[in-house]
Amino acid sequence: MRKIGRVVEVWRYPVSSVGGEQLERISVTPTAVVGDRRFALFDSETGNPAAPEEEPRWRPALFLSAETGEDDLPRLRFPDGTVMGLSDASLKTHLSDHFGFAAEAGAYGSSGTLPAVYNRYEVSPVHIVTTASLARLAELAGTGEADRRRFRPSILIETDEGDSFVENGWIGRPIVIGDIGVAITEATRRCGLTLSAQPGIEERPEMLRTVIRHNNRNLGVYGEPHASGIIAVGDAVYADF
Repeated sequence: MRKIGRVVEVWRYPVSSVGGEQLERISVTPTAVVGDRRFALFDSETGNPAAPEEEPRWRPALFLSAETGEDDLPRLRFPDGTVMGLSDASLKTHLSDHFGFAAEAGAYGSSGTLPAVYNRYEVSPVHIVTTASLARLAELAGTGEADRRRFRPSILIETDEGDSFVENGWIGRPIVIGDIGVAITEATRRCGLTLSAQPGIEERPEMLRTVIRHNNRNLGVYGEPHASGIIAVGDAVYADF
């Protein structure tokens, strides 16, 4: 097998639709990043989960971030620096003030302590983006940047070859990250969150327009690990194609 790159960042997103946590390593299984997207925000009146890519009223979710607490329940960080656990009795009030309507946090399935929320989409185990794709997007869009946080990867790979949307060529093929085999299953189709403002990132409509025009609305790929294990910053990435 030949080396095609290395892992430069790994991320986990404990709460859907809000910012995640950058880590040194993540645990993966064949079905998920452990601790990833187990929780969500939802409208208290309708029970519908947050949908910032479809409903502008949910866009303030992008200015929240989530981190995993010692009790395995995430904490939410608000723009003013306030940090609150998902089980905090006053979280609903803070979320409702933040969004301007009644909102609260729940769990996918049963957590025993939080309301159950239904998932709007099927989540793929890992999401991979390469530095080559980000550099090419920035060049085509003429923006000078294509911040990886717009795309919410689980794994950011610095590639040793290729100067375009290199991971497109991985679809349907296996790669190895560290000692974990990963089947690359499909391209990642992009939604309106790609262009949206986030902390430290300006709104840039040309980001999504460029992805649509030059890469069929895709950037990055989804993958399924062959086994459980650890993927860490610095891990080499290999392929036999």
